Amino acid sequence: MSTVTITPLHASLGAEVSGIDLSRPLDADMREALSHALAEHLALVFHGQSLTPAQYLQAATVFGPPMRQHYSQHNMPDYPDIGLVWHRNGQRPAERWHTDHTNRERPPAATILYGVAIPSAGGGTSVANMRAAYAALPEAERTRLDTLRTVNSLDDTHTDTRTEDMEKYGQPVMHPMVRTHPVHGSRAVYFHVTKTVNIEGMSPQDSRAYLNDLLERMIKPEIVYHHAWRKGDVLVIDDRATMHRAHGDYDRSQSRVLWRIIVEGDRPRLV
Repeated sequence: MSTVTITPLHASLGAEVSGIDLSRPLDADMREALSHALAEHLALVFHGQSLTPAQYLQAATVFGPPMRQHYSQHNMPDYPDIGLVWHRNGQRPAERWHTDHTNRERPPAATILYGVAIPSAGGGTSVANMRAAYAALPEAERTRLDTLRTVNSLDDTHTDTRTEDMEKYGQPVMHPMVRTHPVHGSRAVYFHVTKTVNIEGMSPQDSRAYLNDLLERMIKPEIVYHHAWRKGDVLVIDDRATMHRAHGDYDRSQSRVLWRIIVEGDRPRLV
């Protein structure tokens, strides 16, 4: 059996995990160790994986039970808990900073991406440490953020969202703007700017302006890990204390195909 090693990739977040074949079952001790590694490093990279859809779904359960994604037009035929991130399938790169599916009562603990087809240049994924972003804010602003809550729903920028998805997943859900990580115990800023209808007590326009300003001030290069994809990479992102974004800087005549699984987490809370 190969030795499992965890090697940090960036001063703020991200670690490479080597010595694990995700196509094979993992024992309880290894599953727990990976769960704690994710909470600590916030993004885990597994290179050189070769996975069928069924194996990928099984591997994802290390981090939580797979949950249905709300843009069902992009789900994999026969495997609806796997989303296809592929521009030729109509899935545009999500280039704004966000954390996934904040319109759910129990939003994802993690987003898991598997690189199936990778362009020759560009098309990376960046992940920002929102635990570090929170800690770097002035104390007065941290104190204020601790009192704020967002009203979340499906964003209206996706014109191809199916009616049944909007009806099922578009009901307003309220979450704190700062959440405590259930494993790590630390606090992090938590919101999705385009899924926020408004901040409680503020107009939608003022809310959007404040959130955009906050992103501009918080997300600096020193708290960002940029993942340059290789075919066979699996990238696990802790949605409870990060934001991420795609980069659309690749040749659209080439394929960039990622399989995405999100796994259910806890209801966000601040303690």
